[in-house]
Amino acid sequence: MIVIALVLTAITADAQRTKHALGAHFGGSTMDMEYQYHFTDRNFLDVTAGVFDLGDGLTAQAVYNWNIRQWNDWTPRFATWKWWGGVGGGVGFYNHGDHEGMMLGPVGLLGFGFTLNDIPLTIGLDYRPMVAFVLGDNSDLIDSGFKNVGVTLTYRF
Repeated sequence: MIVIALVLTAITADAQRTKHALGAHFGGSTMDMEYQYHFTDRNFLDVTAGVFDLGDGLTAQAVYNWNIRQWNDWTPRFATWKWWGGVGGGVGFYNHGDHEGMMLGPVGLLGFGFTLNDIPLTIGLDYRPMVAFVLGDNSDLIDSGFKNVGVTLTYRF
């Protein structure tokens, strides 16, 4: 029993330093599956794919992020707190009302959350605005991407 506990502890401790993470984002205008690749402790790439504007479209986004600030001493037994932000772009398909076609545009990200000490799980609140230009029938600017405040959950492995 002690050997199993030690192995699980070693796996969990090593998982904190791994480069990959999978998760989900639930926001005001997107619901996405999420993959992160951590280049270093200071920066990571966040790639998402999912629905846009409650099913009116599909989108894929890639955002390069920087860990802006980290607090290890706020709750040292519980978690490490973080503030991160980044820029990137998104592409997809949009179909609502008179607008139908390919959408694309810039994406920003600003997040705040924590990574648990005992489990490599990050829980955060973030803002991911996207300025979406729809190119096709009745091309237009779609502003529903500005309401994309949400919750993100990622597990590093």
